[in-house]
Amino acid sequence: MIWLGLVILAGFAGLAIFASLQRGNDGVASDGTDGKREFPTVVRIGFALVPVIAAGVLYGTIGTPQIPARPYAERAGERNLAAAAAAASDAADPDFQTDQQIRRLLSQIVLSLEANPRNLQGWVVLARGSLRLGDIDRAVAAFARAYALSGHNPLLAIEYADTRITAQQGQIDKISRELILHALGRMPNHQLSRYYYGIMLKQQGKFRQALNVFVDLYRDIPKDDPLGGAAKAEIQDLNAEIASATTAEPN
Repeated sequence: MIWLGLVILAGFAGLAIFASLQRGNDGVASDGTDGKREFPTVVRIGFALVPVIAAGVLYGTIGTPQIPARPYAERAGERNLAAAAAAASDAADPDFQTDQQIRRLLSQIVLSLEANPRNLQGWVVLARGSLRLGDIDRAVAAFARAYALSGHNPLLAIEYADTRITAQQGQIDKISRELILHALGRMPNHQLSRYYYGIMLKQQGKFRQALNVFVDLYRDIPKDDPLGGAAKAEIQDLNAEIASATTAEPN
């Protein structure tokens, strides 16, 4: 991945710096007999670590060293942004300018993936960028590749499931169900996994079980979290479904 290559490159630069500084014999810097300045080992190591530390700080600031822990659906407002981006046509619109930059970036990523199809981070970026632009089908396909390459990472599992469910207008199919159960099994307290587990039970007609899931989830979610409003709406809907089913039961 990009971050690993950057650190390795910086490591080689550090080794070169370490080797280029002449070693001192008495633990302090002094002038050598050949005219070169001598440095103690500690100082040489300090100079050698500079490019490695700089590389880490640089990529930590502008890059993505690891897969974000926050799935797409938890990032407030991005679904609406994706739809707006797909319809954007005003070249003077800042969103349009940003979308153009994303499109150029994704074009470069596609070329890099053709050369190196096992670049996990490349597939993740392609999936999220496609989602941002409203290209849901390409996002689903890219998440499928990323999920397989990641060794079934549970965070990618729920992100992949979330995107599949979006593409299917909220319906949970067999693949999405397996992804949700896998994520929930590895991360039993993950809020979005629990939310989709409740939706899955609801679609299976298991209203009381789904209600219990959403009640527990709503209790654990901060009240200003967007997922809290969705959970509350599901609780109200399930209570209505259960009341309706109870009324319809024969005496």
